[in-house]
Amino acid sequence: EADYRDVQKELAETESKEQANFQKMMELTKDQKEELTTMVEDTATLLETRLTLVEKEAASINATTEDIKKINTLISETKEASEKETLKKMETSLEERITAYEEVTTNYNELADLQQNLYNMLIDESADITVIQAQVQDVNMHNEVVKKSVEKFNEATARVNEVKEEVFTSLQKE
Repeated sequence: EADYRDVQKELAETESKEQANFQKMMELTKDQKEELTTMVEDTATLLETRLTLVEKEAASINATTEDIKKINTLISETKEASEKETLKKMETSLEERITAYEEVTTNYNELADLQQNLYNMLIDESADITVIQAQVQDVNMHNEVVKKSVEKFNEATARVNEVKEEVFTSLQKE
């Protein structure tokens, strides 16, 4: 999962740049159409970069499924009940973490779609300000959904680490 950790910093930087661009776009008036269009294009490019980073991150997390298969093999080969139990906990915690990350990815992609729609509205001369404001609210609400799913993923990661420590401790006792 080194790729996952590597992507985190770049993803945060890209999100920050995109947010800064968005703030600047919101300050521009309709009279600054050309500048706004350029900023929307730049911001859309940052959005695409973010989505590419999320795909890379997802690939790293999904590689964990191979670890689950190995644990499953160990479970079937292990004779002692307590060891089986510990390995099953590990398997379950890894599966829960993958499920939590899938939720993050789904919510993140939905947020990206909402953001892309918002960016397009900003350069659409026929877009109504109340529709744009409603879209901003949708983006903000979905951003909260993403934050909650990230928290859930982080909790699942902490659980994996706890169980991993239990496994190593029980193996050292032998």
